[in-house]
Amino acid sequence: MTFTDKQLFRAIESNVDVNDCYKKITDACKELKSKTGCPNDDVDRFLEFAIGKWSD
Repeated sequence: MTFTDKQLFRAIESNVDVNDCYKKITDACKELKSKTGCPNDDVDRFLEFAIGKWSD
């Protein structure tokens, strides 16, 4: 199922658990960039890689 950005932001804003996870992911990306000095594109690529490896 594909969601629009608007739908995702609504879910983030209206669901405490989703909002909490979003903040954790955002904070982790900021920390990664801060500690490594890598550019945004590298953080994006890392997230794409991690998403592809995530499993339940």
